[in-house]
Amino acid sequence: MKYFTTNQQYPLGIDLSVYNSSADGRRRPNFDLIAAHQPSVEFIAMRAGQSWGYRDPAFSYYLAEAQRIGVCILPYHVVFPGESARRQMDSFLRILAGVDLASVRLVLDLELDHGQTRSKITQTLNECLRILQAETSRLPLVYSRASWVNEHLSLRDLPELDWWLAHYLPRRSYPAYTHEFPCPPRLPEGLSAWRIHQTAERAPAIGGSGWYMDYDRWNGTRAELLAYFGRAEKQPAETCPLDGLACPRRKIQPNSITAEKPIAMEVI
Repeated sequence: MKYFTTNQQYPLGIDLSVYNSSADGRRRPNFDLIAAHQPSVEFIAMRAGQSWGYRDPAFSYYLAEAQRIGVCILPYHVVFPGESARRQMDSFLRILAGVDLASVRLVLDLELDHGQTRSKITQTLNECLRILQAETSRLPLVYSRASWVNEHLSLRDLPELDWWLAHYLPRRSYPAYTHEFPCPPRLPEGLSAWRIHQTAERAPAIGGSGWYMDYDRWNGTRAELLAYFGRAEKQPAETCPLDGLACPRRKIQPNSITAEKPIAMEVI
């Protein structure tokens, strides 16, 4: 089956949790296969934890492997709206201890209401945002879906945010894969832009572990994705037109002996 038939203009990403590994932890995604995949996987989101008392047991492995293969990384934390924002964000930051927070982009996962009111959920999110902004000097992204946001959040009471929005096609029966939803996702009322679209939840697993995997698309070019993470796109090495080797191989200092003294040439 040829799966990749849509959204090819958008950089591809995947998101992972412990559910992408076997229950005993012995079978996990192979990040060398992820790195070699075409189309290339440019970014990986991974669940760090939930609320204030749960750390995803696969997070450390996913983080180390994603760093090794050099993709852009988005650790995400599932917010429980009825629990203390401070305790939850302290837990998130403890899980991230030792991580260069300037090199990753944090995400808050908002898809649980736990019977809380719109006002309470919005308040908890605002408190989480303020804590992370104070700790990292920037706001995190927020993951959700349009229908949930419309029912449970007051956008007018939130700062301007970058949104990662889920919107899929209806599931096909197992073991069939479900194709990606064509970008863009449905937007919540009052929102006019999206940063990431989670396009599929039953896409082919990349990396040889499990059967399904979530796919995501970045709203922009690869260069814009890298810039968002503070990276520069690598330029191809220049080659010498005479021998095809990388150049320059040796830099000549302007005041060196070579520069000061002309080289004698034999006249033929």
